[in-house]
Amino acid sequence: MDSSNIMQMQMNGEGFGTPIKKASVPLSCLSFTPECEDNLKPKLGMTFEGLEAVEKFYKNYAHGSGFGVRVGQQKKLDKEVIRTKRYMCNREGFKSEKGKEVAGPSKKMRKNTATRCGCDAHIFVKLCGNDTYKIESWVEQHNHGLVSPDKRHLIRSNRQVSERAKNALYTCHKASIGTCQAYRLLQVSEGGIDGVGCTKRDFQNYYRDLRYKIRNADAQMFVAQLARKKEVNSAFFYDFEVSDEGNLMYVFWADATSRKNYKHFGRVVSFDSTYTTNRYDMIFAPFTGVNHHLQSVFFGAAFLLNEQEESYVWLFKTFLKAMGGEAPGLIITDEARSIKNAIDIVFPGIIHRLCMWHIMDKLPEKVGPVIREEPEFWKRMNACVWGSETPAEFESEWNSVISDFGLKDNEWFTKRFSLRESWIPAYFMDISLAGILRTTSRSESANSFFNRFIHRKLTLVEFWLRFDTALECQRQEELIADNSSIHRTPQLVTPWEIEKQGSEVFTYEVFEKFQKQIIAARDHCCVQSITQDEGIKIVTFRTGASKIREVRCDIANMIANCSCKLFESHGIPCRHIIQVMRMENQEELPTFYIMERWQKRCKRESVYDVQGNLLEEKPADCLDAAARKKISTLRNKLEDFIQTAKQSDEGMDFLLSSVLSIEEPLRQKVPAAVKHTRQEEYEAFIGCNIPNEINIHPPNDVRSVGRSKRIKRGNEMYVEEQKKKKKEVKPKVARMCRTCNTLGFHDSRKCPSKNVQEKEINVQDMHTDGAS
Repeated sequence: MDSSNIMQMQMNGEGFGTPIKKASVPLSCLSFTPECEDNLKPKLGMTFEGLEAVEKFYKNYAHGSGFGVRVGQQKKLDKEVIRTKRYMCNREGFKSEKGKEVAGPSKKMRKNTATRCGCDAHIFVKLCGNDTYKIESWVEQHNHGLVSPDKRHLIRSNRQVSERAKNALYTCHKASIGTCQAYRLLQVSEGGIDGVGCTKRDFQNYYRDLRYKIRNADAQMFVAQLARKKEVNSAFFYDFEVSDEGNLMYVFWADATSRKNYKHFGRVVSFDSTYTTNRYDMIFAPFTGVNHHLQSVFFGAAFLLNEQEESYVWLFKTFLKAMGGEAPGLIITDEARSIKNAIDIVFPGIIHRLCMWHIMDKLPEKVGPVIREEPEFWKRMNACVWGSETPAEFESEWNSVISDFGLKDNEWFTKRFSLRESWIPAYFMDISLAGILRTTSRSESANSFFNRFIHRKLTLVEFWLRFDTALECQRQEELIADNSSIHRTPQLVTPWEIEKQGSEVFTYEVFEKFQKQIIAARDHCCVQSITQDEGIKIVTFRTGASKIREVRCDIANMIANCSCKLFESHGIPCRHIIQVMRMENQEELPTFYIMERWQKRCKRESVYDVQGNLLEEKPADCLDAAARKKISTLRNKLEDFIQTAKQSDEGMDFLLSSVLSIEEPLRQKVPAAVKHTRQEEYEAFIGCNIPNEINIHPPNDVRSVGRSKRIKRGNEMYVEEQKKKKKEVKPKVARMCRTCNTLGFHDSRKCPSKNVQEKEINVQDMHTDGAS
């Protein structure tokens, strides 16, 4: 075979991974010589400082020529010093018969291609001095085709997950970017797949090995990460419990910022336990509140094995311990007997409110199809539930709706009415701040937020890495809102001093609601009557909704109460109180009406727990922060240099030579980095050691009632309703058949008379054939 044929085979990629079938001579008689510059080829007698230099040299030669390298046998002088070593072509030898499998009739055929073909190309080195090795023998020729240049990045020995690729993988996973997307990111940033240095499968396998490494130690490592947080900041709180068999049952955590937020905003709390975010289906149960920007704020979270009463009792007791024994004033949850019993045990005396949305969501399936399609029913029921302002008004309207639509014997409605004080807004009008949480949508909104960063196939360790990033993003939104409220002035719409005062003390989001009351007080508050009785001024207003509102104001301290209960339920002065203040020539609101939780600087004071720990996140180590800043500066500068130099080949050559020239001086100043094992790389990424002895095992028996629920939007509910309607069997409609000219439930294609006529014609044809 001449060289032109060999080159053609190489260009076509033939011979890579398969024996050459077109050759008319035995395979062992073929000779393929790599084309390479003479100064890059091995030569007998060449010496190298250490085996690492030998391997690097031969692999560079091999990959540039088009074949892979395997490390062969070696002999040692003693336990440490290697005397001889062999590096050979990856297609050396033949596959053993033991490794070959024959697919049976019921066995799926595996891709089982042979790569070995008995190639003898190799180099053999021998120790000739103090860590100096010399090439003793070298076989250059191969008995197979070589890999073409466009496929050389696929050679197995030429592929490795580089440090840059590992860093990108770890960074992406912390940011909830999957392995495949991380690989595509590298592909784009490196200018193509061949620049990444490995295949997507190599990338996936590297991360798969991490998951395999931590599979049994996952729960123990998760607890170890919480313990490490506690070591860094004593204000971090966590607790856990394991079963008699050593399986993790419950774990709760709350960092310093969460505990501080609870001190400021823990008056009302939303609790949801219908969400899972891990491979074990443990229930993720977060405690959520509302901050001074009306944003969801995280108080703490837990993983629970199940939704039994004892699980919630443990959780609520642990939560109470974490928050210094201070129970919330109001807690809103889904309707579950186990949660209610646990709250009665741990939080006796607090107000327990059920989620209105979950109850109303079940209502359509509790009424018949006729009532379900009745618009008047929904109009009156929604007005009754959401619009009633007093218990008497609700009960009157409820009984009227139940009577008019024949639902007196409906057990579900009877049960909901008996629970009315737990979910109807009219019963919470006098309870402080009860209006800011009427459903568990805060918790479900928080779950939806975390769902962007977390999915259900994660180990607990992976969950923690992503959760930390997600929580940081949530808190960054609060910092942005703080900055806007403090350093920006909202536009005023009236010359009133009360409005100006509100813009100075309230956060921007709260001031928007307050400003709407200012505008309503100016435009829609009509005084109907004014009376006074023993220092109490009584002012009645007729609003645009034709409702009478009554304000009772104590002239001595200028404290007023309005029948609309806006201030009591939301903590914001209503239009009627604002108008009364103006009538009494009050330029500013009394401090009574400016709740501390809605102020711009409500978190300025330091907060301590019962142990005396300052509830504040400790900044990262100064040296560590300085090092990260320098690394960031170096990366940005180098990227700027690349963007500048890539305008010309001369610029790129100068930049490359300049960077390479500092390698040797850098090695003299900084000792060579110790090569880490793969396990050490994994541990550095996770942030804790992978234990050899496991005492806390992952759960293996998880049962939960509901999971991954969320409140659907109106358009989603509409789409689902339309789909259900399409699936419903539509009644048949009679229509005129053109064949028989009768009104029936068929058309001319399936007309019975047509079939009879066809049968008669067939019978006549048979008689005719018989006669002939």
